[in-house]
Amino acid sequence: MFEVKSRDGGGRICRWRFGKKDKYTVNTPQIAIVVNPNNQIVPVRELKRKFGAEIVITNAYIARNSMHAEEIENKGIHKYFKWRGPIYSDSGTYQMHSKGTVDILPSETLEFQKKIGSDIITPLDLFTEPGDSLDIAKEKLRETILRIKDAREVVNEQLLVGPVQGGAYTGLRRRAARLVSQIKPDVYAIGGIVPLMSQYRYRELIDVVMNVKMNLCADKPVHAFGCGHPMVFSLLVACGVDLFDSAAYALYAKDNRYMTERGTEHLSELRELPCECPVCSKYSPKELDEKLLAEHNLYQTFKEIRTIGHAIHEGTLWELVEQRIRAHPRLIEAYRRMRKYNKYLETVVPITCKKAYFETGPESRYRPDVYRVKQRVNRMNCDDGFTWSGIKVPRGLSGTYPVGQCMLIDDAGEHRRCADSRDIVKCVLEYQYGRGAEKIISKDVEIIHSKSTGRIRTVVKDGNLLGTLRAHDGLFIPTACGAQEIMKHTPTGTYCVKIEDDAVLFAKEGKSIFCKFVVDGDDKIRPGDEVFVTDDKGEFLSCGTALMNSREMKCFGDGVAVKTRHVK
Repeated sequence: MFEVKSRDGGGRICRWRFGKKDKYTVNTPQIAIVVNPNNQIVPVRELKRKFGAEIVITNAYIARNSMHAEEIENKGIHKYFKWRGPIYSDSGTYQMHSKGTVDILPSETLEFQKKIGSDIITPLDLFTEPGDSLDIAKEKLRETILRIKDAREVVNEQLLVGPVQGGAYTGLRRRAARLVSQIKPDVYAIGGIVPLMSQYRYRELIDVVMNVKMNLCADKPVHAFGCGHPMVFSLLVACGVDLFDSAAYALYAKDNRYMTERGTEHLSELRELPCECPVCSKYSPKELDEKLLAEHNLYQTFKEIRTIGHAIHEGTLWELVEQRIRAHPRLIEAYRRMRKYNKYLETVVPITCKKAYFETGPESRYRPDVYRVKQRVNRMNCDDGFTWSGIKVPRGLSGTYPVGQCMLIDDAGEHRRCADSRDIVKCVLEYQYGRGAEKIISKDVEIIHSKSTGRIRTVVKDGNLLGTLRAHDGLFIPTACGAQEIMKHTPTGTYCVKIEDDAVLFAKEGKSIFCKFVVDGDDKIRPGDEVFVTDDKGEFLSCGTALMNSREMKCFGDGVAVKTRHVK
């Protein structure tokens, strides 16, 4: 089971349960620490206790050719490593590709991974270099897809990884993502990206990740194969990556390299240790040996994962990303590249946030939130307006997120001059639901203000509450009465979620709507939108908050699609 618990930007916090009777739980975003059966610089048993590791990954190719291979086969990989959590095994594609040899057949690596007790199994795909010709990339993809299909036939008790190849060809990556999705693996892994990262080709990395992500089903974790440096984690999480893996902590330590969220320093160049982890708090640069340096690298890696998780919960992921990209000009270039994919990103970014919108620099105006405001304002009548983040916005949105809850670099308070109360409510309704929704504010509608703040609180008609303007974001929250009024004045199906007949009774009882009962939904629905739940005939049942967009509702088999507020 893979269930979304919180989200911000393109990132999401999910609870991933798997194994017999869901014995394992992994919270994403997460890092799978690479453990080598031949060289455990940091003992595997310490990864959970010291660093909070939830999952490890090992290389089946290395394990099979290890001097400990017989022991691993006899004991099983869990007992060998003395690890009670889930173990993900990589097939060894990259290692064989680097050596230029093929030492194991696709069927053999699957059997070996099953035999040693891996929980997550990777088929032997064909690594595609960014410099491969289109014909070579196509042929490698064709063979990789066949191997994933064959693996799906024999991997039943464990989770199966679906590697997505295609090289630097975005069209091929899109095709690969769609083909892999059809096979229904349990994990999607974006392969062939290590050369892009090692060469600082981050803009191309964004192109690859986004073209894959846009064409995958949303109900499975997405793994960026070989990505293990903290400096790129937040950027890729904002693109929708859920899982990373890292051998960098050990490889860098071997070369006396000290990892930070801003890059890598050589130990010989450090006079002070710019970190407060248990290692750096106790030792000086000259005292760090390979093991201590590897431990620092692990502390830094997990710290960044936790920082990202906190940012998602707080609704500040974009601010974090905009801090991190300033570590390298190529990262800024990559972030700017994300603007190309705003049409997709806007569909997964929540429409509201409890935190204010902070503009941290010129790049902030590339965010999907700004793109969304522009798209929604374009469908409105905007006569009396002001400029916000380079966009002319109706004055009635001066209290609505993100326009009202913001701090801009060049903010002169132009938008603080308020519009008429009725115009404000009409404007917010049109912004949320499109033209026609504002017609529910007829002459006999009463707008009631808070006695303490003077702000609009409730909208009442003939003694019936139509809705409220939520204090923290200025959005209109309809009651069942208000929802039905909006439905009368907008095109059929606008912001509606249609459910199966079997779930109608649950909806009428005020229970939340689960994804498995969703038949269809308006393509305009975004996470956080206030939506209307209907039966198969379009009859109103309830209203509530969408926790995902309509595409995700139809894709997920688990989790809540709409959190119900009011029933008919």
